[in-house]
Amino acid sequence: MGYTTIESLKGKKADELYAEECDLRGCVLDRCQLYLYRAVEYFVNTENPDPAKCQWWYWKDEYVKPSPCGAICIECRLFPLQCAGCRKIKGKVFWLQYTGDDCCRVYDCCVNKKRLHNCGKCAALPCERFLKDPTISDEQNAANLRKMLDNLSKADK
Repeated sequence: MGYTTIESLKGKKADELYAEECDLRGCVLDRCQLYLYRAVEYFVNTENPDPAKCQWWYWKDEYVKPSPCGAICIECRLFPLQCAGCRKIKGKVFWLQYTGDDCCRVYDCCVNKKRLHNCGKCAALPCERFLKDPTISDEQNAANLRKMLDNLSKADK
């Protein structure tokens, strides 16, 4: 494809690289190639990439697209070493110790009860199931909620 250095890949997006290779080969490639390009995009375009996040399998849709609450696993500081991702752990998140619940309330409602992929189309969004994280400030909680809602609004587009 003509990229001979890491520097030559700076600014490139995974979707662009995947489409470029598909065109070059004249067929649609396995999505695993897209996941690989996502890992490359992260490594090349991130100032201090986390080596633990550079494995291609961490760039599958389940970690890149919004989880039920709108958080994106790959962006979380706890992923993948301390948390395997919401869908993988089925809502059994580390912070349940603070709430006393058996499962994340958002995950339970969205996935287990309503059988939805995420809360993006729920009329009650955001509801009381979106709890305040007791380990961060009110301002950071508000910013996180705005980002999650923004992710959900773009999820099915």
